Amino acid sequence: MHMSFNSLAGRGVILSLTLIPGYLNAAPVKIGHYVIPGAFAQSLEQGMSVPVYIRYEKTDEKSQQKIADAVISLDNGNIIVRSITLVDLPDNAVLSDKTRAMVDKMRDVKFRDNTSIVLTPDASLTLNVSSFHLEMIVSKDALTEAIVARSSLLGPSSVNGVSNVLNYNFGSYYNDYKNGSSSRSYLTVDNMTALREHHFNINGSLYGIGNSNSTGKLYRAMYERDVGGYRVALGMLDTWNVQSIASLNALNGGKIYGVSYGNKGSTVIENTTLALTPIKVFLPAAGEVHVFREGRLLSVQNFNMGSYEIDTSKFPYGVYDVRVDIVVNGRTVNTLVSRVNKIFSRRQQAGAGSFSWQVFGGSLDYDRVSYRRHHYRDEGSEQTWIAGGAASATLAVLSGLNVKSTLYGFDANAVNETDVTLSVNEHVSVGAQTLVANDGTWRNVSNITLSSPGGFGSLWASREDSHIGSRLPVQERDNDSVGATLNLSKFVPHGGSLTVSQTVNRYSGNKYRNLDYSTTLYSGRYATVGLRAGLQRYYYNNVNDDGRQERYISLDFSLPLASWMSLGVSRDRYGSTQGNISARKQFAEGAIRSVGLSASTRLSGEQAGDNRYSVNGNLGYDTKYNAGTVSVTRAGDASTNMNYSSQGSVAWAGGEFGLSKERERSGIIIKTDSVGDGRLAAKINNQHYVLSGSSSFIALPPYAQYKLEIMNDKNSEDSFDIVSGRKDTLNLYPGNVGIVSPDIKSMVTVFGRIRYPDGNLAANVDIHNHIGKTRTDDKGEFAIDIDKKFPVITLVSRSGNICEADLDLNKARGAAWVGDIQCNAQESLAQR
Repeated sequence: MHMSFNSLAGRGVILSLTLIPGYLNAAPVKIGHYVIPGAFAQSLEQGMSVPVYIRYEKTDEKSQQKIADAVISLDNGNIIVRSITLVDLPDNAVLSDKTRAMVDKMRDVKFRDNTSIVLTPDASLTLNVSSFHLEMIVSKDALTEAIVARSSLLGPSSVNGVSNVLNYNFGSYYNDYKNGSSSRSYLTVDNMTALREHHFNINGSLYGIGNSNSTGKLYRAMYERDVGGYRVALGMLDTWNVQSIASLNALNGGKIYGVSYGNKGSTVIENTTLALTPIKVFLPAAGEVHVFREGRLLSVQNFNMGSYEIDTSKFPYGVYDVRVDIVVNGRTVNTLVSRVNKIFSRRQQAGAGSFSWQVFGGSLDYDRVSYRRHHYRDEGSEQTWIAGGAASATLAVLSGLNVKSTLYGFDANAVNETDVTLSVNEHVSVGAQTLVANDGTWRNVSNITLSSPGGFGSLWASREDSHIGSRLPVQERDNDSVGATLNLSKFVPHGGSLTVSQTVNRYSGNKYRNLDYSTTLYSGRYATVGLRAGLQRYYYNNVNDDGRQERYISLDFSLPLASWMSLGVSRDRYGSTQGNISARKQFAEGAIRSVGLSASTRLSGEQAGDNRYSVNGNLGYDTKYNAGTVSVTRAGDASTNMNYSSQGSVAWAGGEFGLSKERERSGIIIKTDSVGDGRLAAKINNQHYVLSGSSSFIALPPYAQYKLEIMNDKNSEDSFDIVSGRKDTLNLYPGNVGIVSPDIKSMVTVFGRIRYPDGNLAANVDIHNHIGKTRTDDKGEFAIDIDKKFPVITLVSRSGNICEADLDLNKARGAAWVGDIQCNAQESLAQR
């Protein structure tokens, strides 16, 4: 049997032969039942790269799953595998460690009878000569199960040097009244300095900037290290930073000068969307997995050949059975029944497994205040000790039971706080929070949430009761609330949603009742029209009060091009009727991202003040370095209020500085050194960011691994060649600022016509630059790719004379016609 060149070039093998007389006279080589032409055999002796596909031993299906690339060659009539490089693709079957180790160390292994190589008792390589590719034929034991980790541990920091991120929030307001005016400004900063996984945080605010009575306050100054799932924090801590697990509701704010340590850290990240127990399937060839719950199709997932875990992240929470059908080539080859265990309480968990602990202690500075009814008393600040511990556990009881308890003491007080949340099933959840102390203080908050199957509605209720002792600075509570939502669209088309709720505060003697309704009246190509209406009734401090009532009704219009408008009427508790109109426009690009205007006027009834109307205008801006809002309000009493807020972050690392509009505690500085106004894009964990200028700082949340890829921006006319540093992976901790410096060429395709120094056309001559060359045509016209950093082209005439032209490409984008160019004579070739 003879084989044609076309068949040899199949299955991804690309052959490019230059036939010389020696090759034409080479003798054919027989491999198995095939005869290889002499020219191809000569090329094969030099070595050739071919794909390796994987196939299960119990199926004869032609494999389509590439798992590696191999280099093979012909040596004295024998085909030899020089090396194999595994391809790590997300959907590849995963080889077992034994099989992978055998493949990785393969060097210069000869095929038996030029057709097969035995790797292990469970895997072998076969040469398919007809299409010239390799097949790895495996048993089930040669594969390992692709199981998604339930938790992952963040690796060491990718930033070795000292770096810093400062987040800021600046605000200023001005009020103008009939009898005077006032203004005030503030600045809040959160600074994080880091060396690898170690970081120091300072948080504080400055109020009354520009005034003689300005004040400043320091909230936090602490060292923190959270590595390997264990967190330690020490220094001046606010009570919030102590609470990795602990609940400290008996403290009225205050500061703790001490230390906290525990295994509830941010570096252990649990995937709480997956079922507790993996559902595993084996596919003998590429196919589908169909998952059914009570006869209804829940999911269809595609897999290649191998052992995999089904993705249960989109499955409903709860504990239930599912039927799993494995379908290959339209035929069900296997069926199994598995248990899904997705407990509700795991959704709120993040930490080192199902059990977490924490201890803390130090010096406490807190306010001693008595909130007892009719006996309010501020006894000033108290400096004392504090110590305690906390533990949390998640148990597989029903659909999930989470228990958290904190025991701590300070001054002469001992306090225990316990939180319990039980998910009975996907429709019922109950919870309770208790606090007890040795001064006689106790408090209990309980709640229940019910949701009907099929999405018809939900019901919730809560109850809070307490008793205040003699020392703790806590407030008495005695209230309950109940509410329900009914989805009327389940019964009537466009029926909408109705919500009813009531809150009773027996401590203050107030009661509130609310009824809200919303629906979509029309949804079309040019607009969406919605209706909102509501009724509120308030009872104040008197059980005999017949209540005061407020009502509103509004039509909302969502228009094309991110526009929105609302028209409505409301009536307040004093009997005054107001007409209201609001409009908002959002923009996808540019510095101005949103513009809004709202106005109201009195239609009837009495209203305080001399004027009938009020107007508010607001604007939101968003730039590369800063973001904020501006608003101006003219109220019904003729007063004017103006507000301005601004936020962003400043970062430095290794002599590099960056600014961002986002307020995050870590990030990446990408140095592109691009020329002119060119734009690139960075894909970071599948989110796209636009890069412009010589560098860009992208602020990102810490305690995460980021996979970065530099690419051309699809919305830009610019063209860049990313020579190196296209991809990178960084682990970022608080304060870490990674620096990425890819080698980037800003490319422009230049079209033009070139002339010699004497003005004659340079026809049919070679043109060079530092990255390539081309040749002019009979009219001296040419096209060539040029790096904007080196916009010089060199012309070499037939006689060997050299001349150069320096092009002005600063404003060129993608492609540019440069017209007639006259080159200048040179003595030697330009550097390139």
